[in-house]
Amino acid sequence: MIGLVDCNSFYVSCERVFQPRLRGQAVGVLSNNDGCVIALSNELKATGITMGERGTRVAREVAAIVLLDDNFGSIVGAIAEGRRLFINLQLCFQYLLMVHIPLVITAALIPMLGYPLLYQPIHIVWLELIIHPTVLLVFQNLPASPSQGALPAKGAKPRFFSPRQWGTILVVGTVATGGVTGLYLHSLGLDYAVEHARSVALMAMILAGTGITAALSRMRGGAAWAMVVAAPIVSALLIHLPGLGSLLQLPPPRMPRTGSWYWSAEVSSPCW
Repeated sequence: MIGLVDCNSFYVSCERVFQPRLRGQAVGVLSNNDGCVIALSNELKATGITMGERGTRVAREVAAIVLLDDNFGSIVGAIAEGRRLFINLQLCFQYLLMVHIPLVITAALIPMLGYPLLYQPIHIVWLELIIHPTVLLVFQNLPASPSQGALPAKGAKPRFFSPRQWGTILVVGTVATGGVTGLYLHSLGLDYAVEHARSVALMAMILAGTGITAALSRMRGGAAWAMVVAAPIVSALLIHLPGLGSLLQLPPPRMPRTGSWYWSAEVSSPCW
């Protein structure tokens, strides 16, 4: 009696017997003379690999990274460039979150508390005209810094933001929200000087954004200096110049006097 016994992907099954870690993984076995595929696991078959293909072609199709250059200097440079781009992308989103948290919360919270609307549509447009060029010009082209060379811990789960970064975003956003809200409510005063309060709150929002820009960028690059210096100066000029201030629907902020009173735009005597 002659018995014929066949096994599914015999060589792969043998490898998995001696190496249990290969179970559930895409595994292929190559011949030792021409390097062609002679056994495939079901997981590897699902990728479209067939019997008889060259091992080099299989490796190129299933590999996460394919190296086209054996110069380790260029490989290290490419990895460093990728890390720089990833960190700059993190900074972009950190900046957007830190700035938009106070912007969104103050826009919704202040009317909910029964106070006049903080932002007019033109104010939102002006703030966005500062925020998005900052992301484009400052954070996307930041040069690498020595602190960016630290490698993540081995075996650490990849995250876009670490818990520490999330905590920083929430703390900065909360502080900026409290500052803008407090200045707006304080500037309203007893006579409900809404336009004056809006001017103060908008300048506070712009200054908070430039502070966040300076902290995240560490003032590396000319674009960072340009945005940090130009944004508050241009905004202050727009508010204080009569013609442009009317376009933004913002009067110049009034300087507070000593004590608990200030000069009102509607009356010539101090208000208590």
